[in-house]
Amino acid sequence: MISISVTVLMSGRTSGLFSAIVSFEDARGRLLTGKRWRVVAFDQDPLLDHRLGRAEIDDQGEATLLIAVADIKSLDSPGERTPDLYFVLYDAGMQVFKTRVLPDVDFEELDPVSGEPAHITRRFGPFRVDWDA
Repeated sequence: MISISVTVLMSGRTSGLFSAIVSFEDARGRLLTGKRWRVVAFDQDPLLDHRLGRAEIDDQGEATLLIAVADIKSLDSPGERTPDLYFVLYDAGMQVFKTRVLPDVDFEELDPVSGEPAHITRRFGPFRVDWDA
């Protein structure tokens, strides 16, 4: 029996997984912390936005979302390599905030000196939530 394993690569230099670390702050500038908060990352596409990942906010005020290359590509954007990201914040299951769209986020941007991927982990925020949580 022959076993074949395939890893989807975008530039050939990454594993196909990227990390987005997201934080939010209240109107007073305090980071939102704790598991009551959930963050969902979306890719805005021409026909249908699709979910890329979700995570709870930890005690340090960060949500770490793993994003797979396969999730960035979709039927209405099959050749997409740079998602148009936005994040939605939920409090106990209810949507309370949505960020602006961050166009063409390039997780595969190469370092000009080393030629290695420089941004497979990206930080976003803190985004200010308009009400005092």
